[in-house]
Amino acid sequence: MESTLNKIGILTFGANDDHGVFNYTKSLIDALRDDSTNKYILFCNECDDRFDNYNLEIRKVHKSKSSYFKKFVTFIQFIFYIRKPYLLKKDEIDLFRDIKFFISPTVSAYPHYFLNKPFVFTLHDMQEKYYPNYFTLYERFTRWVNNKTLVKYAYKIICESDYVKNDIIRFTKTIPEKISVIESPPPEYLLNFTFNKSQFINLRIKYNLPKKFIFYPAQTWPHKNHLKLVEAFSIVNEEYDDIYLILTGNINSNYKNILNRIDKLGIANKIKHLGCISYEELLYVYKMSIMLVMPTLFESVSIPIYESFFLKVPVCASNVVALPDQVGDAGILFDPNDVDDMAEKISILLSNENLRNEKKALGFEMVSNFNHKEYKDKLMDVLNQS
Repeated sequence: MESTLNKIGILTFGANDDHGVFNYTKSLIDALRDDSTNKYILFCNECDDRFDNYNLEIRKVHKSKSSYFKKFVTFIQFIFYIRKPYLLKKDEIDLFRDIKFFISPTVSAYPHYFLNKPFVFTLHDMQEKYYPNYFTLYERFTRWVNNKTLVKYAYKIICESDYVKNDIIRFTKTIPEKISVIESPPPEYLLNFTFNKSQFINLRIKYNLPKKFIFYPAQTWPHKNHLKLVEAFSIVNEEYDDIYLILTGNINSNYKNILNRIDKLGIANKIKHLGCISYEELLYVYKMSIMLVMPTLFESVSIPIYESFFLKVPVCASNVVALPDQVGDAGILFDPNDVDDMAEKISILLSNENLRNEKKALGFEMVSNFNHKEYKDKLMDVLNQS
């Protein structure tokens, strides 16, 4: 009977955009939703309808607004390990009351930490330890406090690579047995997606897309390395002047630095930023591109790389962190700090159609062989141990 099932809450609050954490969250839900041994309940922000098509109970949450006072109280609760719902309203507490266990796809303490409920969470990276200059003092401190507290109280910590697991052990001093490495597959939405030929035409007109372009979908955080990419692209464009660079993703304060660099290089007419587009449109842009370029300075596991593999788009990526293991022989790697190396590797793919076709086939084979049952089994092992 349903009443005897454990109620497990899956928290979607960290899936703020239509990429990255959103797709990670969808893959997690895809894997668990058919499990009949537990009852899964999705918790979403009140205006978020992106998960409404799942055949699961969904509870919309109206989170109270943040303030300096609330941030201060939360900080005190983290520092002194106080797991009390001082800042939660009664209707919030009631909404979560019957949940036995929480799964958080991000580093988040709401609501499980404050309700003193058991939880597992995913720690995607600890890049602030490697590139502290890309974070404010407040951001570094917040990350340190959050990671330290959640790692201490989590039943299990999930990460997507051995590289991140080693970082968690190194920087938080937690025991290896508490960490589970579970690599996430592409979401079912991507695997079952069907392209419409007319939509290619519609989107090319809507965004005034050029015939030939390379593609980079990423938020404009400094570690995403747009500055080096546009420099490399300016070199590539000297030989391939009919090639354009298309960018997508949320913009932030670093965006003006990128625009200044583009203007200084004199290539503003060859680069176009589409902003944050829908996931469906994103898939079409992938398919229209000549290749994905991934110049990031730090990435544990790259979802765009797996998306490119599945969509048969060649990949040219950084040789950092876990990306060499993820890409393998299915793409071409470069040093993200070496503009000339990046430009050379992009040019190699542009100049050799046979090589592009070879990498497409290898990438598709790699992602097609992903064992979805094994992914689900690993998640269930974590839940069963908890």
